[in-house]
Amino acid sequence: MAVQPGHLLAWESDTSAAILAVRDGRVDVLVFDPGTLGGDEFESLMPILEQGIVPVVLYTSLTPANARCIVRAAECGAPELVLREFDDAVPLLAHRLRSLVEPSPRAQLLSKVAKRFHKFPDPLRTVSVGLFGNGPLPRWVDDLADVSGLARRTVDRWMQRAGIAGAATLLDAARLTRVWELVVDAGLSTAATAHHCGYARTRLLVAHARRLVGVAPADFGPTLTREKFVLRLTKRLLLR
Repeated sequence: MAVQPGHLLAWESDTSAAILAVRDGRVDVLVFDPGTLGGDEFESLMPILEQGIVPVVLYTSLTPANARCIVRAAECGAPELVLREFDDAVPLLAHRLRSLVEPSPRAQLLSKVAKRFHKFPDPLRTVSVGLFGNGPLPRWVDDLADVSGLARRTVDRWMQRAGIAGAATLLDAARLTRVWELVVDAGLSTAATAHHCGYARTRLLVAHARRLVGVAPADFGPTLTREKFVLRLTKRLLLR
């Protein structure tokens, strides 16, 4: 239902057929669920991401096993992440498919930090990958720790080991990629975006944006490209 008129949804019987369809130029977007593939099948699709032949969408549920696959795929490229029950409402999925001319800030940032997530235990990796979907974000770091089942100090230690500037910065960076999509792509006001993203006051969103990328949300589009926006977030997020 999300595929708009003028486009077709093609179902391929196996990964070999899907790879052939991509290489023959018969598809514009490749969508697959890593949770339904064997290890060899999944790995056979990684060159598609590495070579950037077409945009790739991972349409899957969030489980520890799938989170490992998402991290692996994100290391190879910048796949769009669509989580079942969170991102797959028809209008939302249709918008995501229409906007695949270039990877979203969410997909680009996930590809930058994916290698760091390899170091995490399964529960923390799963929660961290989930930040880049469209489901509810933990409000505070303590909430993130609770969802992962780990103590707050344990979460902080894993972040430090992975070279990430803290769970709070990871949470703020993931939230700010959603802010970009709402302000720049959807044209919402800063006030409406702040409310949508759970900020108690608009000035808190503005302060977060200035701290992480140097400009207020209203100035994202006029002053930053997507790539520069993601680069600034990455520099704030990664310690080395």
